Amino acid sequence: MPKLILDVMGGDYGLRANLDGALQALPELSGELILVGDEKLILEAFAQDRHLKPLAQALNAETAPCIVRISHAPESIEMEDKIKAIRSKPGASINVGCKLARESWQAYKKEGKEPAAFLSSGHSGAMMASALLNMGRIKGVERPAIAVKLPSLSIDGCVILDVGANIECTPENLRDFAVMGALYSHVGRVSKAIPKVAVLSNGEERTKGTPLTRACVELIEKLPCFKGTDAIGEFHGYTEGKEIFKGHIDVVVTDGFTGNLILKSAEGFGSAIVHMIKAEAKKNPLAKIGMAIAAPVFFRLKKKLDYAETGAAPLLGIAGYAFVGHGRSNARAIKNALLSAQTALRSKFVERMEEAIAAQTAATAASSAAAARSADLTGAK
Repeated sequence: MPKLILDVMGGDYGLRANLDGALQALPELSGELILVGDEKLILEAFAQDRHLKPLAQALNAETAPCIVRISHAPESIEMEDKIKAIRSKPGASINVGCKLARESWQAYKKEGKEPAAFLSSGHSGAMMASALLNMGRIKGVERPAIAVKLPSLSIDGCVILDVGANIECTPENLRDFAVMGALYSHVGRVSKAIPKVAVLSNGEERTKGTPLTRACVELIEKLPCFKGTDAIGEFHGYTEGKEIFKGHIDVVVTDGFTGNLILKSAEGFGSAIVHMIKAEAKKNPLAKIGMAIAAPVFFRLKKKLDYAETGAAPLLGIAGYAFVGHGRSNARAIKNALLSAQTALRSKFVERMEEAIAAQTAATAASSAAAARSADLTGAK
């Protein structure tokens, strides 16, 4: 049964928003939900807020569809703390959650038990550092990446990575991102076609881009996982920024600096366009009537552009399931993040990612060995 671990101390809105989000998600959850935080504060909230009664009733209730448990974390990492706080605050909720996720991953490896997913909307830098320190990386991955799924004209949206974990990248990093992004795009995918993967550039021609993008394209083109009937994706070389939202490409690969700029720009533009439409409508009485008639359409558009609908982004490449929520996550965002994590666990995408990367590493090693033998034979002649 799925096991979800929630840092209830993280995020701008703290304990109450996290508990409210857990409450909203509870009817759709199964298995086990572990609330990581100050146990005294959690129990006080249960006692003071009647609407949290379903959570309190599910606490340690072995017969409940989703059993709620508390894992005490006496400390928390605040947004103003530096990343090194993960060492000075070993009992912080982020550290406790990552350790629980690590233990579940180890149990999966040794005993075949189902792994757990950890979610925190707290300090994203501390979350990344703690996940690396406590959970480690999948063998063959040099650097993890943060992936987000942006809305597009495609029903499945567009996965873009990295969006902030790695400011500077090597061609090998981007190659790994392509594999991880392709596998993650399968989670909850509606389309039966395999995802189309491309590297972000300033043009589609092979002569465009930078030394980094040109080198990584050459590496990705050699990957066996993008070839044959069992391919995890279809590699399309370069793509431009304007294609992200058109629905032609399913996975866009870039460095964390560029990806973060795109993400923040998309968030800002989505919010601004809705406000601009409202402002223009107020200038004309007829437009106000049209706006009222079209209100359901604008509501759906606003909902599609709202980060709270996705809730959290996975840390791809971590040995296990770890998700980073938006710092401004409200209860709805927490709810959707928990449901997304549950879907990810059921899809077993991290397990499949580990297998694909192992196969890629083996193929690369075999190719290098063959090249070395060929060079030796040539030198002998």
